[in-house]
Amino acid sequence: MEFAAYRRVVGLFYRRLLPLTSLGSGLILGSAVMFGNWPLPLNASVVLMKLSTFPLIWYIGQRTWPDQHWFYCNLHLAQWQLWAPLVVVDTVGFAMLVGLIHQLAT
Repeated sequence: MEFAAYRRVVGLFYRRLLPLTSLGSGLILGSAVMFGNWPLPLNASVVLMKLSTFPLIWYIGQRTWPDQHWFYCNLHLAQWQLWAPLVVVDTVGFAMLVGLIHQLAT
């Protein structure tokens, strides 16, 4: 598969799961505000909290759209080929957001 086509397929997959990943990010940021840890420092615990939301997102995605992987299987893509870029891009984006908020708040 060409890289341009792979990028479009991963983008399509990410758009479907974007509300769930945004909800996970919002819960992490909201819990920091509620428990007085604001502004949230960018450290390993924050990144691990974000990474720990992905099994839940995977489970909810499987329950909500049980046949979503058939389309990607027909394109000869395994689930890890879809989830690996999603985890990396979403975690890096979340880390950049937390870093920006921390810079603006201090």
